[in-house]
Amino acid sequence: MKTILKLLLGIAIGIIICLFFFLKTNNKGTQTVTSHQATLEKVEALGKLELVRMNIKDVMEHKLIRQWLPNASALLIISGEAVGCIDLQKVEAEDIVIQKDTLRIKLPAPELCYFKIDHKNSKVYETKFNYFTGINLVEEAFKEAEKQLWETALESGILDRTKENTIIILKPFFEGLGFKQVEISFP
Repeated sequence: MKTILKLLLGIAIGIIICLFFFLKTNNKGTQTVTSHQATLEKVEALGKLELVRMNIKDVMEHKLIRQWLPNASALLIISGEAVGCIDLQKVEAEDIVIQKDTLRIKLPAPELCYFKIDHKNSKVYETKFNYFTGINLVEEAFKEAEKQLWETALESGILDRTKENTIIILKPFFEGLGFKQVEISFP
């Protein structure tokens, strides 16, 4: 009986060793092939001068209150950014007046260039939902958070800071071009 067990154990160990070497040598011939067929669809001239970036954090509780079903909720910490810019493509020839060594330039109004949630640094901390509300609750929460990000950026004065930074950055630039007096205005 012991000899049969030793024989079976020897056969099992032999099979394991053979499988190990077989799998190890078979992987040497394996190749990964990736092909791409990328096509450039569109090229745009942007002309937007980004002047302010605000990083915003928001702690958000999103609730779905129902009359007959249990309430659903999600607690999130949202991380996002908003960028203020000036669209230089909107500057017309009549917006630039040069008299001797004086430059008067009327720039377009500052705008919120973009705002976005940084999903990598945002976290969903807690969710309470049932089968009927599921993942839609978190998606709705992120949509609401994006709206709040836009409002927070505007309430925090991103457009005023964009005006200030425009003058701080462009005035020395134009003075470096030889203008002794530079007047920058906005509508």
